[in-house]
Amino acid sequence: MLRIAAAVLILLGLVVVGWQLRRPQAPAPTPTTAAAPAPAAPTGPAAPSFDVVRVDQQGNTVIAGRAAPGAAITILDNGKPLGTVTADHQGAFVFLPASPLAVGSHDITLSAVLPNGPTLTSTQSAEVSVPANGGQVLTVLSGPNGSQVLSGQGPAAGALALGAVDYDTKGHAIFAGTAPAGATVSLHLGNTLLGTAKADESGHWHIAAPTPAAPGMLVVTGETASGSILPPVTQPFAPEALAQAFANGQVIIVPGDNLWLIARHIYGNGLMYTLIYTANSSQIHDPNLIFPGQTFVLPKPKG
Repeated sequence: MLRIAAAVLILLGLVVVGWQLRRPQAPAPTPTTAAAPAPAAPTGPAAPSFDVVRVDQQGNTVIAGRAAPGAAITILDNGKPLGTVTADHQGAFVFLPASPLAVGSHDITLSAVLPNGPTLTSTQSAEVSVPANGGQVLTVLSGPNGSQVLSGQGPAAGALALGAVDYDTKGHAIFAGTAPAGATVSLHLGNTLLGTAKADESGHWHIAAPTPAAPGMLVVTGETASGSILPPVTQPFAPEALAQAFANGQVIIVPGDNLWLIARHIYGNGLMYTLIYTANSSQIHDPNLIFPGQTFVLPKPKG
């Protein structure tokens, strides 16, 4: 971050005594009026966002988030309205669907109609997979800051860990993970610092950096808000693995992988993880449980 320091000029008045009568009086300087600062660009109300997406093994769901105060929030499931709730005077909302989510995949999104009429759409989406066998539900929150595994896989909030690596359209890798709330987290690839971040109050952090060109070992270090040093966490990183995997027709699972993220990288849509699951059902007994070292076939989608 560049910090621009402004220099402050202090004008010192000179008091001159003993002027000679024949010396002409210097004209007083014409006063100048400082230009008024440009008004700050108005910022509009924020688009609706998720705070909590919690789904149990029976599909019972709690969705909470934030929007403009008084906005009417519509929750959509695979593009169809699941229900509507109004944000309170602080912009918070909580929604409990009348019925449990059905077995299968759900793409949960938000839109908000503001009190003065405009409609805003969330930049986030929550992908939920409810398994048929009563197994653990996989919930992944996706947005501008990458993908965050909320349940089913990934580390628990409060533990120093790297949970997911995602990619944007500008050549950046977005590393997301967990740590104690308020902890300062640093991420290195070998001896190269990729970035630092502070864990938010929910115990999550993210760091965006140019996608490294070469594989290596990621090292996550952290220091709590009280100054305690957290044990470092390491994880292998191979940026070209998924790019080459589709051409090779298979992928080798490494720590941090899950079917949803692989499908998003390979097919452009996390919900297409079912293609990988179906093609490798003899190896995958639970789509939420895959293990480093497993090799999965990557089928090409029809059409």
